[in-house]
This record gives sequence, C-alpha cells and structure tokens, in this order.
Amino acid sequence: MLECLINYYSDGNKSRFAETIGVAPSTLSNWITRNTFDIELIFRHCSNVSAEWLITGEGEMIKSNSQDETFHSQNETHLLDLCRLLVENYQQRDDVMNKLVSMVKGMQ
Repeated sequence: MLECLINYYSDGNKSRFAETIGVAPSTLSNWITRNTFDIELIFRHCSNVSAEWLITGEGEMIKSNSQDETFHSQNETHLLDLCRLLVENYQQRDDVMNKLVSMVKGMQ
C-alpha cells in the first residue's frame, strides 16, 4: 500500500513523499521495511486518498468527489465499524505483547 501511495503522490520519489507527509526519509524507510505506516498522517496529507482503502486495503485508493459524498452519506457507520475493529486489533496485539513481556520477565 505504501509503495502505491509513494508512486501516486510523488511519482515513486520516496524522499519527496516523505517531505509531502512531513516525516524524515528514515521514518518512511522504516515504514517500508516494517510494512506499516501512520494511517492518520497519510490520510491528513494525501488529498483524496480513500479512508476505507487505507484501513482495509479494499476498494479504490483515490476517491472522486461523488464517491466521497456517497461514502460519507451511505457508509459512515461502516467506516466507524472499521475504525473500531482496527482499535480492537491494536488492543489485542498490545494484550499479547504484554503477556509475552510478562512471560519473558518471569523467565529471568
């Protein structure tokens, strides 16, 4: 997904994309390596990027004005559900990480 964004918004120029979204090139490089990125930051700085695409990877990456109006009027609840699911997934990940840390500390 990040490569698609870089290609679309900066013609593949990673340094220019990093500047566009306000992060250091090293941060962008870390995102690429880790296959992750700051969804809120991308959404804030990349005009017309689809929130649904950023969250799920499904649908069109770039929304048109009519898609935007339709999305907001018909799918607001769906987007909120996706956000809740994303938060829940992060919470579950944090719970697992905390358990692993506890187990490792118990082994020391």
